[in-house]
Order: sequence, then structure tokens, then C-alpha cells
Amino acid sequence: VTMTIAMTMFAATQATARQNLLVCGRRSLSNFYSPKLTERRVGEAGSGGHSSEAGVKVALFGASGFLGNYVCGELGANGFMAYLANRGDDMEMRHLKIPFDLGRTRFQFYSPRDRDSIKEVIQDADVVVNMIGKYYESGQPIQTAKFPYVGYRTNYSFADANVEIPRTLAEICLEMQVDHFVHVSSASASPDARSEWSRTKYAGEQAIKEVYPWATIIRPTQFFGKQDRFLHWFARMAKWYRIVPLVDGGKTLTQPVWAGDVAK
Repeated sequence: VTMTIAMTMFAATQATARQNLLVCGRRSLSNFYSPKLTERRVGEAGSGGHSSEAGVKVALFGASGFLGNYVCGELGANGFMAYLANRGDDMEMRHLKIPFDLGRTRFQFYSPRDRDSIKEVIQDADVVVNMIGKYYESGQPIQTAKFPYVGYRTNYSFADANVEIPRTLAEICLEMQVDHFVHVSSASASPDARSEWSRTKYAGEQAIKEVYPWATIIRPTQFFGKQDRFLHWFARMAKWYRIVPLVDGGKTLTQPVWAGDVAK
């Protein structure tokens, strides 16, 4: 009898542990800071929030990046339909399905240099959000005529990613009569900046204003949050090397912003 009771208690403890692990797992996937829709609107269906129908379709470019995770969390928690543009296999972005209810996402392959494929992504979207951006110029290998028969060239330069692609998106939004265009720029965008990245960010803003004057341009500072490349970098340096490099002797100031606040 004692053995039976002990085995029963052990099984109950294991079941409770599994349940707690499941709850913790769900909480880790949830977006605890998301504002929820509490009032039913005209034409809205469902229980509200995640399972509701917000009646707004949003096309996202650059959703696979750091900020895109938070934006998808906000959209999914409020019942939006998301059109997610991807340049590779859509399985690379399948983790973005988690915040959304079933059938509330659509993944569409596109090329930034192919206007028709961009139109396939946007289709009947009400809002287009551009989060495309790189802190480095991407490249690709090419075949050469001489040994070793492999070379390397720039694929997307700063000008391509920060100026030409935003201009193209703005032109297509105007052509397809999209209600609103949101462009994520940077607080460091300036024509006189020492960084080419910042100069091209400013040039991209001007290009958008020429084509789509009523666009919303967001100028965030450095992002921090889960899996960021800012605070985590300093933490790793302190852990691995026992030192923390400082810019300009630690006199350089910065004002990072929580990625979740920008996503809202």
C-alpha cells in the first residue's frame, strides 16, 4: 500500500511538473505587453483579441528581423491579417505564425528587384510596413574566368537596402492605392552623418517623402529586448572575456528603446 501511494504521489508530481512546464512554455510565447482589443467593433467576429477579426490587412517587409518578431506579436494579439514577404523558404519564418490565430498569416516569396513579386505580397493590404535594413552590405559569390574561378561582389548595398527598396515600395503603394505606408528608419539618419548607413537612411526618408508624402516614418534608436544584439553583446563580452569595450572611453551616450514599444 505504501509503495502504491508513493508511486501515485510521484505520478501526480510528474503530471504537475509537466503542466507547469507547458504553462511556462505558453507564457514564454505570449506577448505579455500587448494591448488587447476589449470592445467589439462593427463587423468584428470572435471572442476578442487573438481570435477576433480586426478587419485590417498588413503587409510586412523585413518581418524576419529583430523588430519583426515584436510587430507580429502585436498584430497577432489583436486579430490582424498579416502578409509576410520572404526572400527564401517560408519555413525560415514559420516561427512568426505563433502569435497569430489559424489562417491569419500568408507567406509570399518576393524579390526586392522584382516589382511584380512585391505587388503579389501587397495585394489588397490596407497597410504596408517596411522594416528592411542591414548594418552591413550583403554579398554573394560569383564565377570568374581566372583561378580560383570564384569571386565576391556586393549583392545589396546600403543604398539598395535603405534608399532604392523603400522608394520602390512607396511607388508601388501609391500605384496600388494602399491606405498607409509605414517606414522604419533610424534616429541617426542625417545627411551629414559620418556613417554611410545613416546617410543612406536619411536619403531613403527623402525618397519616400517625394513619392508618398503622407507616409509614417519612425526613427527609433538602438533596440533592446529578448535576443537583441545590443545589451546581449555587452553581457557576452563581460562573461567570456571579463572586459567590456567602451566607445570613446565610455563618454559616448546612447538611449536605447524597448523593441516592444516601437512595435506598438
